[in-house]
Amino acid sequence: MPTQLLRTQVTHTPPVVRALETARERWSDETDGKLLLHLIEEGERRLREQRSREIDDRRVELERMSARYRGMFTESLESIREGCPE
Repeated sequence: MPTQLLRTQVTHTPPVVRALETARERWSDETDGKLLLHLIEEGERRLREQRSREIDDRRVELERMSARYRGMFTESLESIREGCPE
């Protein structure tokens, strides 16, 4: 079908063949092209989920670290600056 969108050609290397065989277990009636689309969509979804978990984990760690030092510095920034020459 004619399209103005970019197209990508994929060589059936051993890893690609394995991926297609695995995808065929789930989507048995699909063509190789459709299987590749399913794999791309599934991979993208998983990567987004992983990235989201990593961001959440970082936020939790930053909160843990900031809680550890909370209350350690009681002086205001202005009072600290008073003792420092410009």
